[in-house]
Amino acid sequence: PFCFKGLSTIRAGAQHCKEEMGAVQPKCCATQEVQNTAGDAATETKLLGDQPIPPVGKPLWLAEAEEYVALQKQKEAEQARRIQQLAAERAEEERKEKELEDKKKSEEDAKSKDDAKKKKPPAKKPPAKTPTPKLDEEAKKVAPAAPAAPAPETAKAPEISAEQQQKIDATRESGDIKFEFEVKCVSARGLRDADWLEGTSDPYCLCEAVGKVKSKFKTKTVSNKENPVWNQAAKMQLCRGDKLKFSIFDQDTGKADDFLGYVELNFDQIHIGYEGELALKDASDTAAKQEAYIKVRVRNLGACVPK
Repeated sequence: PFCFKGLSTIRAGAQHCKEEMGAVQPKCCATQEVQNTAGDAATETKLLGDQPIPPVGKPLWLAEAEEYVALQKQKEAEQARRIQQLAAERAEEERKEKELEDKKKSEEDAKSKDDAKKKKPPAKKPPAKTPTPKLDEEAKKVAPAAPAAPAPETAKAPEISAEQQQKIDATRESGDIKFEFEVKCVSARGLRDADWLEGTSDPYCLCEAVGKVKSKFKTKTVSNKENPVWNQAAKMQLCRGDKLKFSIFDQDTGKADDFLGYVELNFDQIHIGYEGELALKDASDTAAKQEAYIKVRVRNLGACVPK
């Protein structure tokens, strides 16, 4: 006997499997998919056919390397051609600039020449000689010649005896030529007050040649003056290498004179003359600095003639 219960169970299981696995595709879709697959294969075959087939016996990598080298050579040739073109253009520009400069310079030279010609003054014509009348010539013939003016008498140099000349030559050979100077002590300023209990200082100046006892002179004393004015001069004889020393003192009564400062001048400083103000040394008797100065004038009167 046939069991309908079992048949229904089989049908339900088949329906379940169909739902799980999905519906079966129609035949048209399957045909289209096959056609697409065939078209892709044909396209791939066509692309592979377009590539150049390398010659027999040469590998593909070698052909690619040769193609790369040829391309690099082409680039280098193009770059060299461009460099040559730029160099030619630059040379042409320089040539044009030089031509313009030469043209401008020639124009300036021509302009300067024209200006010089315009500024050049016209040549002066010599004055025409006026004919002298005959009357003047006759007057010159008749007039007596004027007597010539006597020549002015030249001052005669003082005569030097042979003995004096021998002494001069001897002093020149020994190098002990004496020169006569006029030394003047003009003034001083800024002297310290040495008599602070009795008033200001009473200064005087002592001028002497260092190392020579007889060659010295002393100015007058100016009472109660810190800025004295002496204006006293004397003549002194000095040799090369001697020094002039100016010392200022404060004259006191009943005690030694106070020293107010000094200054020295070398022969090289005075042999052509000197006039000016000099700063005194040791102008202060304390640690405090004292700004004091003396004004002098020295004139060289020339070499002394031995008697």
